[in-house]
Amino acid sequence: MFRKDFGLMLYVADVATEKAFWSAAGFVIISESEMMGFDTFDMKPHADSTVTITVFAKEFIQQVSPEVADNVPSILFEVDEIEALHKNISALTDTCSPVTEMPFKTFNFASPSGLYFAVKGN
Repeated sequence: MFRKDFGLMLYVADVATEKAFWSAAGFVIISESEMMGFDTFDMKPHADSTVTITVFAKEFIQQVSPEVADNVPSILFEVDEIEALHKNISALTDTCSPVTEMPFKTFNFASPSGLYFAVKGN
C-alpha cells in the first residue's frame, strides 16, 4: 500500500539558486546532501506538510536516469493568504502573473530554472 506522504522531484540547472529562491519564498529546507558530486536538497511548503520536494541537478539526473531528465510536473500549491504570497513571490521573480479571480483566486510563477508553478487561494 502507498503511504499518505509522498515526494516530488524537480530537476534544475542550478541547485544553489533554486534553494535560495525557495527559502526566500518561505519553504522549509529540511535536508541538504551531495550525490556523486552534485548538491541536492529536500524542502517542504510548510513544516507540517506530508509532501517533500527533492531538488536535483538536472545534470545528475541525466547521468543516472536520462529517460526522466526532461519530465516536468505540474504543481499546484494551496494557500490561505494568496495576496501576501503573491507580493512575496513578485519580489523574487519577474515571471509572476497577476492574481486572477476565475475560476478561483490563482496566480502562477516560474522558479529560476524556468519551471512554472500555480497557486490557488481559499
